[in-house]
Amino acid sequence: MPTNILLFSSKGVRVQLGLKILFAIALSMGWYAINGEDSAQLSLLIFLFMLALLLLKPISFQSPERREDYIQQLKHNYERRIDLKKKEKAEKKRLSQAVTERDYKKEREKTKRVDHKFF
Repeated sequence: MPTNILLFSSKGVRVQLGLKILFAIALSMGWYAINGEDSAQLSLLIFLFMLALLLLKPISFQSPERREDYIQQLKHNYERRIDLKKKEKAEKKRLSQAVTERDYKKEREKTKRVDHKFF
């Protein structure tokens, strides 16, 4: 799969990006044309600054419903993790108790066998 398809899914995005770059170039070239060769470094800085401003996405408004859904999802995931930890802890406790009981039964059987051998 070509990488340009992965980076830009539609032609509209590519066109917008191209127009933003062209606008930044035009603005810096205009500055360079007005002020002459002495302003080459400043023209480059204007280009980079404008390009950064145009390419950064502004902070968008997030609806309260979407925020509440996100918070509920976080709570649900947290509760699920807590439940899994509790189940894991209970399973470990049950396994250790089963091992302890098995060891206790083995010891009892050994002592019973020993007692029967001597009589």
